[in-house]
Amino acid sequence: MTQVEARARFAAQQEFPDADILSPMWRPEHIKAGIEAFSNYPMEEFLDDFREYYDALRNPMQYIDDSPVDKESIIVNVIVHFNDGEVLEVSDVGIHYKLTDGSEHRTGPLPSYPNKELIFAMPELEFADGFEYEEEFADVIMSHLMAQIRDIYLNMGEDPPAEYRVEGIGKLNIVGDGIGAT
Repeated sequence: MTQVEARARFAAQQEFPDADILSPMWRPEHIKAGIEAFSNYPMEEFLDDFREYYDALRNPMQYIDDSPVDKESIIVNVIVHFNDGEVLEVSDVGIHYKLTDGSEHRTGPLPSYPNKELIFAMPELEFADGFEYEEEFADVIMSHLMAQIRDIYLNMGEDPPAEYRVEGIGKLNIVGDGIGAT
């Protein structure tokens, strides 16, 4: 899809909000609703629910039994269900990867893209020495959500609103200039 096509689909979705033109994860208002839910999420619950995701981002190979794995292909996923400004459920971790022969594999749940679901998808991450999970990981997650909104606009060839011009990993595949595509 080109940037023009992405922009046209976005405009059509804005004009017909009840139509199923874009996946909810490509609608800024959907991700903003998820950000609201996360802002209401008790930190103690977040730390319990997201510990496995953090561990998988640091070492996704612990979840993969196949070999030889193309380590550059590994994407670590978690699905969060939310409603009315509240996080309701966090899925088990899922890993999407390819073997060196090119065959694709997946562990864990598949996203189904309902209107009340957030999908977190990031490659393996190297955290700095001294990174404190309890103090810093919530910021990584919020930055990821904000960067996804940034990348929706970049995918259309537009500048994102100022509050979403953040650094970090957002969408993994965009048409734009490659920012956020890592």
